[in-house]
Amino acid sequence: MVATRLVAAYMALSSAATVLAIPLAHRSSTKVNAPEIDRLPSPPSLSRLTETYQDASDTMELPSHISTNDDEPFNLTSPHQSGGQEYIVLFDPDHEEQPEISSVLNKIGLKFSDPDVNHVFHNSRFRGFSGKMKSHCIDALNGMGHVKHVEPVLPVSNQAFRSRPGSTWGLQRISQLNKVSGDTSKMDFTYNFDDAGLLGKGVDIYVLDSGLNIDHQAFGGRAKMGFSKDGPNDLNANSDGSGHGTHAAGIAAGSMVGVASAANVIGVKILGASGSGTSADAVKGLDYVIKQHDQRKKEPGFVGSVASLSWSLPSRSPVVDQIINSAIDAGIHVSVAAGNRGDDACKATPSANGGAGSDGNGGKAVTVGSINPNDVVSDFSNTGQCVDVYAPGEGIISTWIGSDNAVNTLAGTSMACPFVTGLMAYLIARDSRLAQSPALMKETLTSASILKSKLPQGPGSSADLGPLLNNGAWGEASSSSKKVDVTSKINSGTSQRVNITSAAWVPTFVNETESSA
Repeated sequence: MVATRLVAAYMALSSAATVLAIPLAHRSSTKVNAPEIDRLPSPPSLSRLTETYQDASDTMELPSHISTNDDEPFNLTSPHQSGGQEYIVLFDPDHEEQPEISSVLNKIGLKFSDPDVNHVFHNSRFRGFSGKMKSHCIDALNGMGHVKHVEPVLPVSNQAFRSRPGSTWGLQRISQLNKVSGDTSKMDFTYNFDDAGLLGKGVDIYVLDSGLNIDHQAFGGRAKMGFSKDGPNDLNANSDGSGHGTHAAGIAAGSMVGVASAANVIGVKILGASGSGTSADAVKGLDYVIKQHDQRKKEPGFVGSVASLSWSLPSRSPVVDQIINSAIDAGIHVSVAAGNRGDDACKATPSANGGAGSDGNGGKAVTVGSINPNDVVSDFSNTGQCVDVYAPGEGIISTWIGSDNAVNTLAGTSMACPFVTGLMAYLIARDSRLAQSPALMKETLTSASILKSKLPQGPGSSADLGPLLNNGAWGEASSSSKKVDVTSKINSGTSQRVNITSAAWVPTFVNETESSA
């Protein structure tokens, strides 16, 4: 009888050794390699196996030649060492061998009653267990063909959103389900956000516009000029002669007024002080962005790239269209303004590169139309099948030129576009899978949006106007409670009293409506 058991034990050990020899490269599973520090060098001796082998007449689940006696388990590898990291082990439901859970535990020196076994999974869909194990157990499990996953336990966090009071109505609108109420000329609103991505930290936002007031306090040292159509001597805080680029950049990434308030901001000047430029300058700017993106990808700490295009050509430009799509193919996320003509966005570049595309085959860029605080599409906003999403575009407060703390209020799809720019950076920092997939980003933006039914129609189209931008926060936001009155001058020379939160850099308000894009 002892000889029979000795032979059976020896055959079991030989079988286990065969299983352990299967190359891991041939398995499609998520198994992990354990550290070398606590490996045990050798299996138990054959005499030890004969000593621990006992009758199994009262054992559940296991074949008759293996025992789960709780006093002295039958161990085919090294003796279990108590402690270690907790792992989840799942069996392969498609494997030809379907061992009992106790059998697998037994092979790594564990039993159901062992304190290192935290839970056993046994249902109609999956089987396995979780427990604390060291490297010798992980090695053994990784060598078992019927084990599909050996994965360290990961932390789970809730998806609670943080709130930032003293924000603009646009920020509150993209971070709640219902439309806003209150005086939209005040910074008396609340921005809700999930800070898991640290508000776009590390993402590079390229603002292709009129330049950038890089010294503005709202950028906190995160802004720089990268390219100017006027040459290298223009790469400074005075590069923006119109304020349009600085305003757009603030919406995308400024503190208090921006969506991704921790992202890097790079000014790419393609427009002059009058707000105009040429398609050749646009091509130069895009060339710079692609080169920088390719270079940054090689650098440690690179997170992702977003390009913001708050401008429009008078018609379609196949050259610019091709270059925009080339930038997207390179992994750069591109948001573009729908345009301010109250017309079909498919008629002009770059807006024709968004939505379903002018040919109906799907545009690669994300084209953004404008709504007002009543969730009505702005009278000036272009619409149609080339528009992906709508964002706040009227009465938008953001950063300005002339000092390091100036702000301005503008309206236009140029203001709606950087809300999407900022949200792209926000999402990239939260989910690295989006960084190199503009197509997945586009799908994510539209699927996370709200108001799936038709919004009120603008004058330019009878098409379904699509969804309203949202960052995933659907809860009602509260208003800011701490405010100060600030008296300032506007362009006409008269004074205007506005009520805003006590941010150090926001004393100057100017009301203006932009008309170019």
